[in-house]
Amino acid sequence: MLLRAPLVRPYQSLLCVLLTGCMGAIVTPVPGPVDPLDPNNPLDPNNPQVPVCTAEDLAKPGRVTLRRLNRSEYNATVRDLLGDTTKPAQDFPADDFGRGYDNLGEVLSTSELLVEKWNLAAEKLTKAVLDAEMVAGQTTRVQADAMTASTGSAMGGGGWNLFSNGTLTSTVNFMTAGQFTFTVRAYQQAAGPDAARMRLSVDGTMVQEYNVAATASATFTAMRTMTAGNHTVTVEFLNDYYMAPDDRNLIVEYVEVTRPGAVTQPANAKLLTCNPNSGDACVREVLSKFARRAWRRPVSQGEVDKLFALVTLARTNGDPVRTGLELAVQAVLMSPNFLYRPELGTSATVTALSPHELATRLSYFLWSSMPDAELDALADNGTLTAQLGPQVNRMLMDSKASVFVQNFSGSWLWSRAIADKPLVSEPMKAAQQEEVHRFFEAFLREDISALDLLGAKFTYVNDPLATLYGLPLPGTGANLTRVTVDGVQRGTLLGHAGPLTVTSHDSHTNPVKRGKWVLGQILCAEPPPPPANVPAFTPDPTAMKSLREQMEAHRTNPACAACHSSMDPLGFGMENYDHLGKWRTKDEAGFDIDTSGKLPDGRTFNTPLELTTVLKNDPKFPRCLTEQLFIY
Repeated sequence: MLLRAPLVRPYQSLLCVLLTGCMGAIVTPVPGPVDPLDPNNPLDPNNPQVPVCTAEDLAKPGRVTLRRLNRSEYNATVRDLLGDTTKPAQDFPADDFGRGYDNLGEVLSTSELLVEKWNLAAEKLTKAVLDAEMVAGQTTRVQADAMTASTGSAMGGGGWNLFSNGTLTSTVNFMTAGQFTFTVRAYQQAAGPDAARMRLSVDGTMVQEYNVAATASATFTAMRTMTAGNHTVTVEFLNDYYMAPDDRNLIVEYVEVTRPGAVTQPANAKLLTCNPNSGDACVREVLSKFARRAWRRPVSQGEVDKLFALVTLARTNGDPVRTGLELAVQAVLMSPNFLYRPELGTSATVTALSPHELATRLSYFLWSSMPDAELDALADNGTLTAQLGPQVNRMLMDSKASVFVQNFSGSWLWSRAIADKPLVSEPMKAAQQEEVHRFFEAFLREDISALDLLGAKFTYVNDPLATLYGLPLPGTGANLTRVTVDGVQRGTLLGHAGPLTVTSHDSHTNPVKRGKWVLGQILCAEPPPPPANVPAFTPDPTAMKSLREQMEAHRTNPACAACHSSMDPLGFGMENYDHLGKWRTKDEAGFDIDTSGKLPDGRTFNTPLELTTVLKNDPKFPRCLTEQLFIY
């Protein structure tokens, strides 16, 4: 749909700035409809001489406001960057809306509360990824005089003298499963015909026996694979000897269990592509690769040095490498390079987007998230512009494009607002939203003209929605499926229950709001707000007049007539749909519904189908769709 010719070609200058990398804003489209069959058509899509961007477009692209990630973009970005699916931005303050959308840089403010939430999210995300990718190291030392002894006496300095056969026992918490090193520091006192014998056991099972011939402190080690949790560690003296003047004793100073930190799966890691315990080179590699992905561009050596300085600071204070990594990763996630989408052109000159800025603009347009590895690679080698068409097609076919469907059509067609309707059940809200999204998605993924958004022979329903529409039940329960319709009542955006419900009161229709929705969302011709001194219209349920008759009386006020003459006919042309989108022939008061109308320019219609046809043939509709896409 987005690149379909000749429909979009007259309006392609609106998209050229986005898709060719001009750093600017909206430019003026070619006015009026163009006959694609005219052999002299200067915009023939097959004419290779036609530039995508005009010289004027390139000379006056305007300026771009620094865009920050909104909540949807933040969640999607940390999902793709870190594998996080907890949607931390749900706890952020609500995003501001401008022109119906919540991703416009000029309206997305940054409050002190939001910065605090960013910081909390960065801490949690960093801890989660390190917990997942790096097994924590452990060193637990138990001094011998803190163990439970069956015999002997304290030696001072934490040691214990086993002066006869006996045991030292302690319960040790192994925080993770894996292979641990056991170290016993011990020596024998005095001498005998042979060396002292010492046994190390865990949970009553021998790990290893040792000859302790040393008469000064020595270490004795063993390796054992352990499960996480508490285990009983025992050191036992096996061969006591006494024959004056010889008295052989076993002196135990401490028992220690250790396990170094380790990376679990470097090949699939989101962060730790090597083991940071192996040295500074790995730490720098980790920080460089992570910042490159998080900041969506190559990083300089100086930037890596600043991040590495946080690791050095942690180690200087006696903390492990992991602590330093936590600080550095949090710094990456709190950087404006991550939280915003900088485009570094100057206001004084026209500056082409860099390949990485173009990749970022494209990925947040279609995926609401960071570029993937393929886009990054094309940006790195400078071939993204040449591959733009195939990349757009690839990205639209990717499942991640569903977020574009939801975010764009949800804002453009107001399906997001269905969630705020209190008298509609949650399953029905979900079905109404999904119908809008899947209907719009069909035009992205199939070879269908965008004009058919206002007149197709299909829609998507489940059993409850089919019941509301008076269609045969598809037998799919709550799951929506594609069904064929006659195009009279359904198969058009104007017949979807979602927009019809959102533009109604809770108990009756609102023709003015429906007409305003058509003008603003379908034709991009939204009227100005009403004068401050004009009271809002409220229907009188006791009046012996139809809603239309009451409103026509309201329009006699000259202050109201100018706007209502364009809105009301459109809204009344949709009156066959009640406040929930169900087809009807009489209004709430029982009066016959009159859906005929005349627009200010003289065009007329008598039924919702004729209204749909009028709008479908209006050149403002495809231009409005392009404009809405560009705003988004």
